Amino acid sequence: MREERKKKIEEVYQKRDKNFIVVLEDIKDKHNAGAILRSCDAFGILYVYLIFNKVKETYAPEELMSSSVGSSRWLEYKIFDQRDYQNPTISCIEELKQNNFKIIATVIDETAIKLPNFEWPDKVALFLGNEVNGLTEEAINLADYKVYIPMYGMVQSLNVSVSAGIFFYDYIVKRKFNQ
Repeated sequence: MREERKKKIEEVYQKRDKNFIVVLEDIKDKHNAGAILRSCDAFGILYVYLIFNKVKETYAPEELMSSSVGSSRWLEYKIFDQRDYQNPTISCIEELKQNNFKIIATVIDETAIKLPNFEWPDKVALFLGNEVNGLTEEAINLADYKVYIPMYGMVQSLNVSVSAGIFFYDYIVKRKFNQ
């Protein structure tokens, strides 16, 4: 590897946001997961946690290489699944809270905090849920905040990867540009 390339990799790594963790709970479609990983890289997010509770077919980050257009190799991962944890979601949340992360549940609930009004805490774990069922009750009930992207058309929600990009952008704008 050329010295210039090594330097670029190190510079990008140093700029990664280490206080923002993306948590994908039971994301079934590898293309959705890959698109989210690509957005993580684009927005400078380093850590991604994958939770597998109900999804029968789990996958490793390496399997998302093509749908993430290779960006998955620039991220760091932790997997919570039923092989290693009795309740992967609760285990993940407990670990995050022990490290002072605030749990942000993304929900389809008009009574939740609407995204434009949400003030991001210093240490964030953003939970994104299954394409059909959303987040588990455990994730929602144990969350410190529930946040909603308001819809103004006929649809009730967006694709999970699109939602992820909107949340990431909101965080970056509010945390990086308004300091």
